[in-house]
Amino acid sequence: MGKKSSWLVLMFATIFFLFGCQGNQENSRTAVKDTNEADEQPKEESKTKEDETDPTNIQLSGEVVNENGKLVVKGKSNLMEGTKVEVDWLDRPFSVRNPICLVCDKEAVVDKNGDFTYEIPTDLKNFGYIFVTIQALLGGTGQADEIVAVYGEHGENLKGPFVYKYEIGAEEYQKIYSSILVLPSGKQTEYPIETPKREKPPEDYGSSKVWVETELTNDHYYFYVKGKSNLLEGTELTATYYSSEDAAVAQNWVSSTANVVSDGTFSLQIPYDSITENGYIMISSKPNNGHMLKTKMKEIYGEHFEKMSGEQVVPNEEDGNGKMIEVVLHPKPPTVKAPEKTSITTDGEETKIQLPDDILFDHDQSELKPDAQKTMNELIQSLEALKANTEIQINGHTDNTGDDQYNLTLSEKRAKSVEAYLQQSGKVDHIKISTTGYGETKPIALNDSEEGKAKNRRVEIVINPKE
Repeated sequence: MGKKSSWLVLMFATIFFLFGCQGNQENSRTAVKDTNEADEQPKEESKTKEDETDPTNIQLSGEVVNENGKLVVKGKSNLMEGTKVEVDWLDRPFSVRNPICLVCDKEAVVDKNGDFTYEIPTDLKNFGYIFVTIQALLGGTGQADEIVAVYGEHGENLKGPFVYKYEIGAEEYQKIYSSILVLPSGKQTEYPIETPKREKPPEDYGSSKVWVETELTNDHYYFYVKGKSNLLEGTELTATYYSSEDAAVAQNWVSSTANVVSDGTFSLQIPYDSITENGYIMISSKPNNGHMLKTKMKEIYGEHFEKMSGEQVVPNEEDGNGKMIEVVLHPKPPTVKAPEKTSITTDGEETKIQLPDDILFDHDQSELKPDAQKTMNELIQSLEALKANTEIQINGHTDNTGDDQYNLTLSEKRAKSVEAYLQQSGKVDHIKISTTGYGETKPIALNDSEEGKAKNRRVEIVINPKE
């Protein structure tokens, strides 16, 4: 082989060597990258598994089973075996909640699988809405030493969306808490124990310069207020609905209440009877409310809220030296006007006018009485202004006194009587009208009192019905 050929062989060998080295370096970098990613991925999985198995990150689920007014709480959790859980059931769930039984044994014990079961001994089928509460406390409740060692003497190691702060004396504690709204007299058989959603707290959480934002909706029974704020966890808010600025008392004389949770949010459910043109919701918080962290609150807001500021902070007329939070909301009034002595509610586009039976009919009768003429003419005046082809349903209802079939027939006849009066006026021909009698099958109140029965005996005018 000549010198030229040898030189060419050497040059090609060098080139192959260099490319081979570069390829090995690229492969090495790829291998390192893959190895790093492989190392990182198990770490992420390990972290997730660690969160899931962390005994202090409390998880809770299950349901409250309603069997004709007998309630059974079936809980699932990752609580330590032997943890004592207290179950309670309270009436007036939207206001001052009262335990229904003061002497009952309310304790359940978590088993080795994290489950617990408690059968409420009270027959609740004649009750309206109640709150079923589940809580596990650390402060002075006799939990076993091994449980206190993990969760902390004050529950300070507890984490997760079921954790709430409270005080005993001036000391701060944490507890596990969940509440479930149940209607024992209703048809629903299972009420889930749901995990509450928590948002990131606002950057100025706990500031003495407070702010509150609200979102308002309603159905035919309640106003629902979803709120965001920078208020301290445990701040109690009260809410009432007034028919007008001149109303001396609220439509429901007991205020609805709610406590702000750890992310500054809150939810209020406010019962009402009728939406009026000048009605308004008053949400307030005063220093003497049932706040959960009074010691910390005094440090930040002052004993009389005197350190508070913000657009929604006003002088407290009950305390010349103090302040209070005040938020006023004006629910949108219905587009139609209700006749005198009747009530009107809305749920989106659907509007209901409730006409009590005693202003339309004599007892056990289906023919309109003469005194009903004024009410019916006012109703016609309201319906006359509706758009062409608007649908309305006329529904008849009774209480549960007497025979089922008799009540059904009576309710049908009463609905037909109202329809006939409307049609003969000649002023609602542009409206599509249908009638239905429901008898006693759709009560809006319990039939265990004369007041409740009176509410159930009614004729409904449903405008733009959803169903």
